[in-house]
Amino acid sequence: MSELVLRTVAAITAGAIALSACQPRRDEEFQIVNRTQETIAVRWKSNDTPLATLTPGSSTSMGAPDGWCDGKSDTALIATSEKGNTYFYGPKICGGEDWFIEG
Repeated sequence: MSELVLRTVAAITAGAIALSACQPRRDEEFQIVNRTQETIAVRWKSNDTPLATLTPGSSTSMGAPDGWCDGKSDTALIATSEKGNTYFYGPKICGGEDWFIEG
């Protein structure tokens, strides 16, 4: 291989390693999974703006700071389906946990 190819491969590898180091670990992530047959909008209890819109079978994840897991904060999520079904989670939101929305 030429020196240019080797340098390019080394740069790409170093970049991939650097980016993977910045990714949150699974135990720091809170995952939301839509197991309903409808599209749902997920929002914070204290805010009407949707965080995510999930189609059936899709999911999203977000970081979960330590303060959310102590149960003392008013951190809660609400998911609303197209037909108006409502699902609640919280106020205790901990990293490494999953919210399976089923209906």
